[in-house]
Amino acid sequence: MTATDLERSALLTNAGRMKDVFQAGLPGFASGGLLISDCRIVHTRYRTSRAERHEGKPFLSVCYSLDVRDVARARRGTQIVHGKAYGTTQSPRRFAEAQARHRFEPVFGEAVAHLADLDLVVWAFPNDPKLLHLPEVIDPRAVKRHLPYDRLPAGLDAAEHIYEVDVEVVRYKPEVRCITRYRLAGAEGRTFTLYGKTFKHERAREIARRIESMCRRSADDPDGFIVPQPLGYDDSVKTVWQTGLSGTPLIDVVRGGEYGDFIERAARGLASLHRIDPGGLSRITLGDRLAPVLAAAAELAEAFPRLRARLEALAFRLENEAPRLSPGRDGLVHGDFLLKQLVVHDGRLGVFDFDNFTLGDPAQDLANFLVDLHYQGFPAGLVSSMTTAFLDGYRSHTEGGMPADRLRWHAGVQVLSDAYYFHKRRHLAPDFEVELEHILTLGQDVLGTSQTPSRP
Repeated sequence: MTATDLERSALLTNAGRMKDVFQAGLPGFASGGLLISDCRIVHTRYRTSRAERHEGKPFLSVCYSLDVRDVARARRGTQIVHGKAYGTTQSPRRFAEAQARHRFEPVFGEAVAHLADLDLVVWAFPNDPKLLHLPEVIDPRAVKRHLPYDRLPAGLDAAEHIYEVDVEVVRYKPEVRCITRYRLAGAEGRTFTLYGKTFKHERAREIARRIESMCRRSADDPDGFIVPQPLGYDDSVKTVWQTGLSGTPLIDVVRGGEYGDFIERAARGLASLHRIDPGGLSRITLGDRLAPVLAAAAELAEAFPRLRARLEALAFRLENEAPRLSPGRDGLVHGDFLLKQLVVHDGRLGVFDFDNFTLGDPAQDLANFLVDLHYQGFPAGLVSSMTTAFLDGYRSHTEGGMPADRLRWHAGVQVLSDAYYFHKRRHLAPDFEVELEHILTLGQDVLGTSQTPSRP
């Protein structure tokens, strides 16, 4: 990364400085008609590999949330903007391409802007470089063309019956997905709330099918997770529809100290989920899990030479142990089973996110869940007690138990995967190398040794 890139990165990841940059440079803002009172960074992603830079991809993407006041119209609101920083020869062409494709008028400002001094192309939500269909589900009028009327209650089951659609973005990951809450209002005070999850990919139909399968299974399984009621999908806008699932996030319950037996129940629910066979899933092998983390370790070693020996030792340990692991069974793998995905609803646990289902080693989900506990700021004693409760709960509801060596191996893979994930988002932060050291120590701990063997 060049000195210029480092300077740009320092600026682009400083919300206070970017507030001033956007105020002075974005169309409609520089004149003083639109005033930014606050700027927050929502999401950051670095392109760290040489191959990606060679392909002309942006070296840095940052999503910001701006609090804006429209002076002339006497209104206030929030505008999300997504900036991509390119090389000096790339940004004019990228801006021209974006201008030709993105013309949906945002709440504040213009659809696309070019801050030439920073080689930064900026998309104003709901304009998105890859979610070209996103405006169709964000505009209250347009989304009425796509609602699942055959699943909506009487009085709201046709476009002409809906008088108002209130749209609220719940979670947005630029170029990947957007989760949106819709509050529908009709005659005689009729109201209904539903959620839409809009994707970049073409798998809305398949994800909706998985949710239907999970919902049917959970209705008859006291140990299973509650699943938000499915409401179908719309392929034209790559969106899955569901009802809401109220309750308290389990992570907040744990932080409040009143989690009781919910960790054990989460394990029982996972064991039940692993017995479901929704069909049609792609299979992930140990080799599929291993290959990307070996590449990640090599890239991390290049970026942080002082940690090369530790990274190579962990990678070698995982590569060396993979063919020697105890036999395991294939089953459903959730793929993103974390504490934050669970909610307590009427004394039961509900689960979200059905995007990453595969067929593979269920130990992957246990490892992912347990490793993630170490990142939540919990006291070490609490992490230890939750780990024990979770493993005991899972093993008591699974025939044949869970081979300890496979669980350790998947945990080691997960730690290296997490190290790379944080690298993509924080690697230029002043304290990141120290943070990376702590993650590598966790990797050594979960593999059961403080001194991992070195490659000959």
